[in-house]
Amino acid sequence: MESNWLLLRCKCGQSFGARQGATASCSRCGETSQITTTAVFTDSAKLTEAVAKANLPSEIKDEINSRLGEKKRKQLTTRDRASSAMVHRILKQSTDERGILTLESLRNSLDLEGVCEPSAEQIIGMAELQGVVQRFSQEEWKWLA
Repeated sequence: MESNWLLLRCKCGQSFGARQGATASCSRCGETSQITTTAVFTDSAKLTEAVAKANLPSEIKDEINSRLGEKKRKQLTTRDRASSAMVHRILKQSTDERGILTLESLRNSLDLEGVCEPSAEQIIGMAELQGVVQRFSQEEWKWLA
């Protein structure tokens, strides 16, 4: 059974992470009672990013946000699961002008959108089962619909 990761904030202002169900104490002051849960993550890597962002001074956070372009912001905003509408849009974005969809272009689009699940292989498999695409070559598929 997988456990969740919690982004916690202490009364002293320090943010830190812990496994759900574990006894948490502030990494700065050692407080154990006046801690609030700010967010829940299924992946420890996402928690690490969130802790780093939460502990940034606001001036630095504002400067970083202003320097990041919209495309980069989308990359950094990860999603656990994509909706069916999003998957359809990503499939269309990954298709070239000849109507050919490649595994590499699909992976790149998923990365740009910050989508972790389903994987490119799972999406292609679902699209094949639904009769939306047909294998064209080793790592290429052609749209049927």
